[in-house]
Amino acid sequence: MILDRNKGIQRLVLLCECCMVSIAFWVWFEICWVLPVGVFWRYLVYNEFIVLGLALVSWRFPTNVGLQTPPLEEASRLAVRQLAGSLFILLLYLVAARDDRMSRVFFFSFIPALYLILFACNRFLPGLIGKFTFRRRLEQKVLLVGSRNKAAVVKRWLDMNHFLGLQILGLLTEDEVDQADESLRILGRPEDLEKVLGEPCLLQVIMVEFPRGNGSMRDFTNLCEGRGIRLLVVADLDEIFGHPLVVFKDHGMFFMGLREEPLEDPLNRFFKRCLDIMVSVPVVVLILPPLTVLTWIFQRLQSPGPLFFLQPREGLQKRSFRVFKYRSMHMTDPTNESRPASRHDPRLYPYGRLMRKTSLDEFPQFINVLRGEMSVVGPRPQLASYIEKCQKASGRAYVRNLVKPGITGLAQIREARGCPETPELMVWRTRCDIEYLENWSLLLDIWLIILTATQVLFPPKSPT
Repeated sequence: MILDRNKGIQRLVLLCECCMVSIAFWVWFEICWVLPVGVFWRYLVYNEFIVLGLALVSWRFPTNVGLQTPPLEEASRLAVRQLAGSLFILLLYLVAARDDRMSRVFFFSFIPALYLILFACNRFLPGLIGKFTFRRRLEQKVLLVGSRNKAAVVKRWLDMNHFLGLQILGLLTEDEVDQADESLRILGRPEDLEKVLGEPCLLQVIMVEFPRGNGSMRDFTNLCEGRGIRLLVVADLDEIFGHPLVVFKDHGMFFMGLREEPLEDPLNRFFKRCLDIMVSVPVVVLILPPLTVLTWIFQRLQSPGPLFFLQPREGLQKRSFRVFKYRSMHMTDPTNESRPASRHDPRLYPYGRLMRKTSLDEFPQFINVLRGEMSVVGPRPQLASYIEKCQKASGRAYVRNLVKPGITGLAQIREARGCPETPELMVWRTRCDIEYLENWSLLLDIWLIILTATQVLFPPKSPT
């Protein structure tokens, strides 16, 4: 019931948004009276494509703001997404139809007005529509079953979404009753459910947690179904598993997983590989040759030895590969590359220290990108021994091996450059890598590449 009511509210909000956007479009059309006569039908098409873009964005990126007033940030973010989608569809039509007759004054002046309308609708319409729709359904009662602490959380949620039309009748719990706490009326224990189901106006039972007893959930289901009462269960499986869960269905089978992995989509992997090639080919062809010559000259003057340093690292699915780097250390110490370098490490020769600071020593890794061993963006490739340390610190370091390692990543942008030695930093870096894995998008990769290029030009402070 709650899910369907929320979906209905979202559809009504979208319908109202489309109507208000269309009204604003034609009001603005009248305001821009300098437009030539006879363009009505052309602008009618423009209006239709704006509304189409708004509908497509709402369908592709459904929201669940509930019936309460959403936060300013969430309403603004949704408005920006809808604005971008509407303008994209309109511009796509203009380019495809080679239509250059739309007034630029009208177009650019209508954009801020469109944003303000979408923001106001997302901010205020859900609560207003919910209040109007369910104002006559406040007599419906809901019974809570489970622990008092979790019932208090559900009560706060119901109070915040009071326009859902549900009032709490009471709580069935096995916890001890505190007479001083009257926030929830205690009606008995869970085994008293059959007796309490006879209360008038009781139409909903909410289990605030999954019953742990064998067969109890089936008993609760049969009792509620036998009385025609809705049953809702708060999914607290993330507490049982110790990790948020993703639920999906395939060919009649329901599954629960620990995370979504966008890069398991073949199309997403194709787009990411195209981006890798588009970025790495110009670097390898145009930047790497002169940079290699310059590095070779400085090495001859400051620290003769091999130009490149090749080191085995762990990549996708723990596969070992050799990562390319410009050598930044003297060759006098045979163990000079076995431990991370510090800012004032004596093993670094002067130009090597500069390369470390500006990340120029990492540029040969674009060769690894072309070979398919790495990506431009992803978790940094590490030594197997270092990943073992991270695994001991976080317990989830090997999850990062589910995607290709990268030259830059989310952790590096957040100023986690180099090899952090403390367990806290290892845990934090692992969280950043997993966050990237779970939330990958092509726009995120492009944004991280731009930020990385900025860091190369304006190096941040770093221990290495």
